[in-house]
Amino acid sequence: MEQKSAEALLDEVVCSGVAIDVFHADYVRRLFEELDGFVQAINNTGIGKVFFANLQIILERHLYLSLMRLYEPYSKRNPGRSIPAAVHLISSRAADLRITDRKPLAEYLPGIGALDTGAPPLRDEEVSLRLAACLEAAVPKADSSSDRPLDQALAKLKAVRDKMIAHHDRVDPASLLVPEWPKIVELIHIAGRFVVLVAEAYLGVQHDLASDTGWPVTSVRRLLKRAGLEPDAVPSGSDAT
Repeated sequence: MEQKSAEALLDEVVCSGVAIDVFHADYVRRLFEELDGFVQAINNTGIGKVFFANLQIILERHLYLSLMRLYEPYSKRNPGRSIPAAVHLISSRAADLRITDRKPLAEYLPGIGALDTGAPPLRDEEVSLRLAACLEAAVPKADSSSDRPLDQALAKLKAVRDKMIAHHDRVDPASLLVPEWPKIVELIHIAGRFVVLVAEAYLGVQHDLASDTGWPVTSVRRLLKRAGLEPDAVPSGSDAT
């Protein structure tokens, strides 16, 4: 069997894996924030409360699963399509990867040359190894003992996924803590920036994730308004347009 090129493997992990989970997570996030503005209006109908309450439970589970897939650690036995898997691929196949656009990398990694006046450009392999090292240190990891807030947030999400979603453990749901909403949003945004950075630099692919997840949410808003429901107020923290 012919071995796939490093670029083909990276495209498979990033564009066919990570980008899809980012889309799902951000879409659910924006849908939550949109529906939050219609809570009172939905409750006042007397018929929509139960449906939307159960819909939120389903969306919440989908959001947690998408987020955990994004940050699932790389495993040689099951490489997966996560951010850590992509970082491992960039590091292990650095000698084979060709950088098609250095601009986004130069903005993320100052000092790689080519775009820096007077600095000799580093070879693609050296840039990839430096990028992988920076990402390895920066990408959040599920670790409750870490002093980094996003590591702690992922650890909470992992506990919820493992004990309540992937398995039905005998555990009191009240004992499982869910991260604050801003931490969830930040985890999604970090993953989105990762997709844009790697896809543009190595694959020549541009992603407009805000636009991709925006139009479905807009259609939901229009549907609710067509049904005669008006938002209570603009949800705090929402970036709905």
